[in-house]
Amino acid sequence: MYSFLNGLLAEKMPDTIVIECGGIGFELKIPLSTFEMLPEIFETVKLFVYTFHNEEGTRLFGFFTKQEKELFKLLINVNRVGPKTALAILSSISIKDLVTAILTNNSTIIAKTPGLGKKSAERLIIELKDKIEIISELEQEKNKSFETEQQNLGFNYEMMTEVDTALISLGYKNFEIRKALQNVKITEKMTTQEVVKDCIKYIYLKRNEI
Repeated sequence: MYSFLNGLLAEKMPDTIVIECGGIGFELKIPLSTFEMLPEIFETVKLFVYTFHNEEGTRLFGFFTKQEKELFKLLINVNRVGPKTALAILSSISIKDLVTAILTNNSTIIAKTPGLGKKSAERLIIELKDKIEIISELEQEKNKSFETEQQNLGFNYEMMTEVDTALISLGYKNFEIRKALQNVKITEKMTTQEVVKDCIKYIYLKRNEI
């Protein structure tokens, strides 16, 4: 079973991508939420992977975040919700809105998913309400990263603009820069050069994760 794949993005479509790792192309089905976060073709990407087995064979599903993967795993274990419907749900509703809908018994929002009716949405809430805590915890971790980014931006907007410009000029992509700013700790005493250096170090480490 694969935990994640880290390789070149060889092909991408709204519902399917191909990641090349070690000369092998892995085809993964993805939700729109993941597609919107993908880099350009032939750039490095890391996706969390879920391997699904049934009588039709083995399929791989890819997700940009752990939250998406864990929520997908919960969804496909709901009665009458298979991988296709689970991807449709993740493509139609943000993780935050879906978790909130489950915790507040709001089946109307979930029922807007194509192919998912009111009764199915109500059953989904019943089956997942006691299992959704793990997603809530992961979402809180994500929010902490966002808060770190906002704190960083709050130190010196002009500096952050300079950092962004410098990293782009060095060939780094917007999604990598944003990720770095979410996770690199920046203090008021740091210079622009020091922030850029720490961001480059973070991006390098993420690109070479095993």
